[in-house]
Amino acid sequence: MRLLGLACGQEDGSAEVLLKAALSAAAREGTAVELVRLTDLSLVTAATADAGDDAAWFCDRLLDADGVIVSSPTYTRSAPGALKLLIDRAFGPRTDVVFVREALAHRRHGRAEQKEAGGLLGLDTAPDPRVLKPRVAGFIAVGGCPSPHWRTLTLPTLHALAFPLHMAVADQMEVPTPGGLGGIATDPAAVLRAERLGEAVARQLGLPHDEVRFLGEPGTCPMCHLDLIVLRGGRAECGTCGAVGRFVVEDGDVRVDFSPAGMASSVHTLTELEEHYRELLSAASLEPDPQDIDKHAGAFRDSIPVLRPPRP
Repeated sequence: MRLLGLACGQEDGSAEVLLKAALSAAAREGTAVELVRLTDLSLVTAATADAGDDAAWFCDRLLDADGVIVSSPTYTRSAPGALKLLIDRAFGPRTDVVFVREALAHRRHGRAEQKEAGGLLGLDTAPDPRVLKPRVAGFIAVGGCPSPHWRTLTLPTLHALAFPLHMAVADQMEVPTPGGLGGIATDPAAVLRAERLGEAVARQLGLPHDEVRFLGEPGTCPMCHLDLIVLRGGRAECGTCGAVGRFVVEDGDVRVDFSPAGMASSVHTLTELEEHYRELLSAASLEPDPQDIDKHAGAFRDSIPVLRPPRP
């Protein structure tokens, strides 16, 4: 079993310290571990993607692995922008279990790939069977501020790495740091908690998705175990994974009641990933004719002056 660690903060910073603690605990379980630093990756925006970057290299390392632990600092209540860019560059239809499963089925039965499942939606390379193997994930969020509401969006951002590949999240943790480069090393409770996370991931590598147990602290949402809840009309919705429930007030306290049917809408379920696949195919089939787009969009192309930074 191989476990990949992704460190998203400063070299030797607190996020990396906790990641190394988790990976070391996993190694003691007999797991082969490797670490990638986000700061070592060259990433470009989609607009300049043809220039090439390290997103494909990272994706290859991830597909080789049986699990991943991501450890991130908190910048402005969320994860670093470079991590969001990596998610946008490395993930999509080519690393989505349903898209790849369907593309492989088409090839296996000798049928041409549907246009909608191919280049139109980004699956412009041969489907990689490694996408379909089970993987387990663990997430670590480190914040500089003790107030938890200043760290609210970090763990939800990390979950965006898990659902396209249908990775089962075994554990997650969020902790403030006492400050200083690598200062979290002075907090034995945080280091011990990271070691428990590493063990939780390592001991469940290779298990089918539905057999992986979440061993972290239970959150409001029974699917992603986080507490980010959105009011959408008359219903409650998990802001991280989309599970649907309803608000219930009892003795002045508010809780969310999630029904089994509402949990099926979570992006961590294969049911929702399949629904998303069908939804995108349907939307692609209704795409306007390119000539019609050109006719209506032409008026906007030169309507506003565009400022660009100087280049040598």
